Amino acid sequence: MTKTTRARYTLEFKKEAVRRVEGGQSIAAAARTLGVVEQTLF
Repeated sequence: MTKTTRARYTLEFKKEAVRRVEGGQSIAAAARTLGVVEQTLF
């Protein structure tokens, strides 16, 4: 059985995600732009 590791995101990546959503972009659109699944941003 293989063990999967969780992705680690840099502080800059997290700030960019927050900036996009607070700037009016939907969470779904921000997730697509950043290349992650929508649930990651929640």
